[in-house]
Amino acid sequence: MLFTSLLCSSDVVAAVSIVDYHEQPKLYSCIFGEGCFNDIVSIILFNTVNSLQDSQFEWYTVFVISGQFILLGVISVGMGVIFGLTGALMFKHIRFLNESPVTEMFVMYAWGMAAYFSTGLIEVNGLEMSGIIALLTCAIISGHYTWYNLSPQGRTTTTVSVSFLGAMMEAAVYSYIGLAMYSTIPTWWSWNFIFIETIIIIVFRIVGVLGTFYTLRLCCRKKTIEFKELLFICYGGMIRGAIAFALVLKIEVLPDTNSKAPTSYN
Repeated sequence: MLFTSLLCSSDVVAAVSIVDYHEQPKLYSCIFGEGCFNDIVSIILFNTVNSLQDSQFEWYTVFVISGQFILLGVISVGMGVIFGLTGALMFKHIRFLNESPVTEMFVMYAWGMAAYFSTGLIEVNGLEMSGIIALLTCAIISGHYTWYNLSPQGRTTTTVSVSFLGAMMEAAVYSYIGLAMYSTIPTWWSWNFIFIETIIIIVFRIVGVLGTFYTLRLCCRKKTIEFKELLFICYGGMIRGAIAFALVLKIEVLPDTNSKAPTSYN
């Protein structure tokens, strides 16, 4: 269940990097929105299942997982909404924050980090809330509301600065993943497992996207997405990236006395 939960995530950065928003805004929005939603579901589901590793699986465990899934999602998203709306109101009514573009950028960055760390400190019955989801929610709200309360210079400064930080962090993350391949991945492999999982991802991704779309077409006759766009959405969701890599490192590898497998990835 841990492994399947982390496979829910997809690499939205790699998918949207080959789509031009100005030429295909609908396809870009579909891929970006689905990728963010998949990452949120993957993180929530992984943390929920991980918190129940020491529990005995009973007939009611499914309902426990569902309840904790909803609890973690509501609290994490709720914290992001609170910090996002509070930040927007701050820039709207506290006008001295708009005196300097540097101050505006600093306050926005600090407020997002406050949402991340504050949410991470919340723990309910051993279940830790997700600061990443709170940060993502806060960023979305800031993009829709806070940005319009900034000064003209602040809008330009924050746009350029956030784009620079995003590109830098993207390069750093993928560089780390590439270098970590040599130190964290064990020397033993299961090619059968890799082949089967690859086939499962490809087949059920296609079935999930096409099945969902054409099922909804039975209720809504209006065709909104072309078939070639559906195929690209299928392809974009098959890529696994940083979220899956980060979550898989949290899975403890049990020692096997019959093999030379390591006891931990770390």
